[in-house]
Amino acid sequence: MTAFLMSIDYSLVDGPRGGLTFDFIPCDHDFCGQFDYDRCDPAVFSIKEEAFLFIEGLVARSLPDWSGAYRHWGTTWIGRDTWLDILSRFDELRRDVRGNAPLTTIIDKYVMYAGLMPRKHKFHRKALLTFLDRFEERVRSVIQHHPYLLIGGI
Repeated sequence: MTAFLMSIDYSLVDGPRGGLTFDFIPCDHDFCGQFDYDRCDPAVFSIKEEAFLFIEGLVARSLPDWSGAYRHWGTTWIGRDTWLDILSRFDELRRDVRGNAPLTTIIDKYVMYAGLMPRKHKFHRKALLTFLDRFEERVRSVIQHHPYLLIGGI
């Protein structure tokens, strides 16, 4: 019997999706010390957990308490400057993917919760690189207009 190989869904979907996804929610800070955000904002987008696993380690490097606070499962407030730091780390991942580093090496280096990575999937380098470009472009677009972009975990 042949093993069924799945492909990771790297699509960016407008709006929140629910399920095993991460939502990216623009947020403005009001002047009373409260945060104001709307999950129905047209700039909200989401990605599947499997795609997020590849960038979660980069997020954690910019937010040292990420893993201690179990942010994978909660909501994280991330400001514009921190997002710029996170995005600057994408080039390292891109170099490893373009340099044909084995998938196991990439998982060991970037994926914080390797046990959540699907066991039987085909690794599409070009699809991952395209995802990184689109994700970065989308984040940069949102943070031009909002000082915060929250990550709503699963």
